[in-house]
This record gives sequence, C-alpha cells and structure tokens, in this order.
Amino acid sequence: MEMRETLARNLRKYRRAQRLSQEELGHRAELDRTYISSIERCVYSATVDVVGRLADALGVPALELLRPVSESAEAKSSSTTSAEGASTKAQAKKGVKPPRKPAQRRATARKKPGP
Repeated sequence: MEMRETLARNLRKYRRAQRLSQEELGHRAELDRTYISSIERCVYSATVDVVGRLADALGVPALELLRPVSESAEAKSSSTTSAEGASTKAQAKKGVKPPRKPAQRRATARKKPGP
C-alpha cells in the first residue's frame, strides 16, 4: 500500500472516531475542507508540515497517521465482519442486488368528480 493511501485511511479513521467533519478538522488544522477531502481521497499528497498540523488537530502523534495497518490487524477486522455483512459483500461482488424494501404508500386525497 502506498503512503498516500495509508495517510488517507488513518486520517479518515481518526477523524471519524472523534466525530469530526472535514470542515471542523480543517478549521482546527487551519486547512481548507476541500484539501482534507482531497487528502482522504488520495488526490493530493500532504507535506510533512500538513501531516503535523492534522495530527495536532486530532490530538494524535503524526506517526499514527503514517503507520501502515499490519496484516494481522486487517485479518482480524475482516474476520469480525458479521455473517450478514459478509453475505451482502459477497453478493455485491457477484452483481446480485439486495432485496428491495416494500414501498410505503402515501395517503393521497382523491378528487371527487365534479357536478
């Protein structure tokens, strides 16, 4: 995995864990919201200074934003996926659409025929 992808995944993970929007994180780090979005989508590479500002804003060491996820951690997280979630993902890979929920009927006023 590339360093840009690692930063994107970790940044998103820590931001969501603290329930921060990209806008709020940008405000705290004095960066534009669109720049945060671009980093999380791997569009832009962040400089060391930007990584430091993001880490400070999140209250984590900068190294944590750059630390690759170990193979064992990925295996552990994928094994804890629920059976239902796993079957849904498997169906999505095969191109099977999940069953649709029944549509709710709206109460509509019907017009009475005129005189």
